[in-house]
Amino acid sequence: MTYTVLARRYRSTTFEDVVGQEAIANTLKNAIATNRTAHAYLFTGTRGVGKTSMARIFARALNSNEALEQNNDIGASILQGNDLDVIEIDGASNRGVQEARDLIASAGLAPTRCPYRIYIIDEVHMLTTPAFNALLKTMEEPPSHVKFILCTTEPHKVPQTIQSRCQRFDFKSIPTPSIAEHLKWILNQEGVKVDDNSITFIARLGNGSMRDALSLLDRVISTGEKKIGPEELESILGIPSQAHLQTLCASLCSGELKEAFESTTALIEQGTSLEQILSLIAASLRNALITSTCGSDTHLLDISDIEHEVAATLANTFSPSVLTYMIALCDASSRQVRRGGTGRALFDATIARLCLSSEFESSAVTPYEQPKLTKKKSETPKPAKRVDTVSDVKQTNEFDWALVKQKLKETAGLKRVASMLVFESFDKQQLTLSVNDSGAEAVNYIESIKENLAQVASEISGQRVTVQINSNSSTSTRVNESQKVDELDGNDLVDSAKGLFQGTVVNVTELPKDDN
Repeated sequence: MTYTVLARRYRSTTFEDVVGQEAIANTLKNAIATNRTAHAYLFTGTRGVGKTSMARIFARALNSNEALEQNNDIGASILQGNDLDVIEIDGASNRGVQEARDLIASAGLAPTRCPYRIYIIDEVHMLTTPAFNALLKTMEEPPSHVKFILCTTEPHKVPQTIQSRCQRFDFKSIPTPSIAEHLKWILNQEGVKVDDNSITFIARLGNGSMRDALSLLDRVISTGEKKIGPEELESILGIPSQAHLQTLCASLCSGELKEAFESTTALIEQGTSLEQILSLIAASLRNALITSTCGSDTHLLDISDIEHEVAATLANTFSPSVLTYMIALCDASSRQVRRGGTGRALFDATIARLCLSSEFESSAVTPYEQPKLTKKKSETPKPAKRVDTVSDVKQTNEFDWALVKQKLKETAGLKRVASMLVFESFDKQQLTLSVNDSGAEAVNYIESIKENLAQVASEISGQRVTVQINSNSSTSTRVNESQKVDELDGNDLVDSAKGLFQGTVVNVTELPKDDN
């Protein structure tokens, strides 16, 4: 006898069986009860959330009559998708205009034994534009005995002209607890024992899709084992070892680099990619962040008891600000590992930085603040040069113009300006600069980029800085220059040059007149 996969064998047959879509089921049932059904429906949602199953159940309910009640074969054929009056069409393989015309022609035929002739078009977004256009008139005013149910995972690809002719229902992703409960029921029916943590893990791997979760469960029970635990689950599905992941998270808390490297090496030897390890670490840190801010009993986390313990340990070790930094570090490193040729070296460096995160102070900073390591005895503090984490930086009146000027020389668009500026004073977070003789003709331009100068000064000093420009040129000269520049506003030639070179008019110089 041919084996039937769980997703087909336990497919929903009634409105109540469709897991996680109770609101849609109730709406459709009430529409039938009050005789207020539309002529066309659009079911949208990700894969495996019950769109096609709901369409078949709805079609059977619409065609319910005495003949259907007396003949179970009719209802069974509708649910299996091979009834004469409920025609299922695959939009991917019947996407052309000719198929659409054939559908329109057959819509005029009366149903053979049911009240309605119902067309279920799966993956309707795969139809071509001419096919959609051919369907427009029929979908707007179909024969009284015809109804359409369109299903799609990509509603944005369905033309608005089609959507406006349908009642749209958006199927949401199925919550992990709902999937887990359904898996437990199926396992009881199959006589297979799987521990609750493993069931929850499988449900979470389904990522909101019941069909995906059932496919994974099929792989698990196909081994023939009657009792399956975490070790068997890891072996069957090829998922990373939870024990190694727990050890890795523990080493992040303790700052033990040796244990961290050994755990990551063990995960890599199991076949886990560098990106996947970083993703798993980020997921654990996210759990810790939610635990730290919302409490361990929050409904925002659908994780096992073991994962709750790991999250609690991380939350007790790191503050929310440091956890946020660590998650961002994992994300940035994951992208670099994917692109770079020194992936393993960068990966190990990331693990080391994560282990050393506890050395960073935990209080929040503004975007202008620089990080610094918590001071240790017998250590000389060093100025930070990169914003790698959050930290507590006190704002003072100390200011190093030499560092700021060096940074300006290294910044595109500000290199030449750096040589034109002279430090005057720094008081109450205001940096006062003057323009030397070499920049006398660029005063207007320097004035226009004060915000850029302030940004560089703020990054280097670790505090919000404003910039004041003092010019050695006379006021009348500056006003005259400004007037000359203003006079060029609207000049087509000048505007074209500014657009071409993305430039700014700094000074206007009159060319000597030609005596000839």
